[in-house]
Amino acid sequence: MVDRIDELIISILSQDARQSTSEIWDFLRGLGYNVPEDEIESRKKALEDEGVIKNYTISVDSKKLPGRVIRVDLVTFRTSQALPKRLEGLKRYLNDAPFVVFSGKTRGGYDWITIKSFLTSEMADEENDIYRNLFGDILQVYEVYDFVPQTNASLYALTYTESEYKSFLKEWAPPFIGK
Repeated sequence: MVDRIDELIISILSQDARQSTSEIWDFLRGLGYNVPEDEIESRKKALEDEGVIKNYTISVDSKKLPGRVIRVDLVTFRTSQALPKRLEGLKRYLNDAPFVVFSGKTRGGYDWITIKSFLTSEMADEENDIYRNLFGDILQVYEVYDFVPQTNASLYALTYTESEYKSFLKEWAPPFIGK
């Protein structure tokens, strides 16, 4: 089970996975936690063994990769008895696709949102046609938008802590709420 210290270790590693144990120790100490370095190593290993930490990866500045096309697919499904079985195929397709950044069910006006990244517009258009041919029978609404990011993608957004959230609001909210 993940505790507060584990959350902090995950948070700091998501910002830079190359951080040494001593850098993590220093970060934790700055937040008032006195955790020995060998315990930090042990916790990292346990998080890896439990599958909480699956990989150590890089963060890429998408603005510096020319020609990338990021597409956002917004889908509403047609109701049918075959829908649950067809959704399994859709999930498999999206999970296997090397170009899918994120995909999942939603609450609200759409049933599913997928974010995809392609090397060229031609590849994006080709995949769009293939997707509609494969899953057109369950698509009621299929809207596709090209997306131009204004910030870098961040998996850190999935791992920040409550204290980091509060610290952010403390810095940014006062101008809007009149200190």
